[in-house]
Amino acid sequence: MKQDKKYYGDTRLNHFCAFCGCTTETEDHVPSRCFLDKPHPQNLPVIPCCYKCNHDFSLDEEYVSCMIDCMKAGTASPNLIRREKTHKSLLHNPKLQERISAQIRDFGGVLLYDIEKERFEKVFRKLAFGHLAYENDTLAWDSPYSIDIHLLSEMSDSQRDDFFRPYRGELLPEVCSHGLEHVMLCYEDDGSYSYISPWVTIQEGRYRYCVSPNGNIVKFVVAEFLAVEVNIEI
Repeated sequence: MKQDKKYYGDTRLNHFCAFCGCTTETEDHVPSRCFLDKPHPQNLPVIPCCYKCNHDFSLDEEYVSCMIDCMKAGTASPNLIRREKTHKSLLHNPKLQERISAQIRDFGGVLLYDIEKERFEKVFRKLAFGHLAYENDTLAWDSPYSIDIHLLSEMSDSQRDDFFRPYRGELLPEVCSHGLEHVMLCYEDDGSYSYISPWVTIQEGRYRYCVSPNGNIVKFVVAEFLAVEVNIEI
């Protein structure tokens, strides 16, 4: 395991997988590169994990990434998918293409998506716990959590405003954490103040996220299509 100070505020995270708590053996990107387009951004967030988690999420992440792009396009036909990564995945994996195609149903011009919810939640849990570890140096693999998923296009103006409003908190992220580097101090008219966690854009149009200063809520947007909020009981 590469011990590099640029990744972590201290050495706690160097010894435990951020997703399951097992001994750290390797590293993983958060978000996974399957959600990003080439050329990939430099200095992507990296967190420690075990080999099993690094391997076991791969197929689920490919499915979720491809399913999102197919939902955007309204089809699982590779020739109609503009995104290169998804186009190649569907061409090279006919079983995946058939699986997703069977989950997109057309009812008189109204498309319904029978997504594999457990796989979506598994991947979104990984993303949330990974962001929490990277931003706040917090390991929460055994903490209860809940996930809310919304189509960005179907959210009302008030829902979008609430979702994209930066989080305010009374507590600061840990000293030397990435979250502390991002947080901003905001003074109110009455002289009180709060800490604000802004949105962090990994790649325009593909992925952005926000972690609350108190470290119990993670929000992210995938492909400017799905808005996800994960509440973690820490």
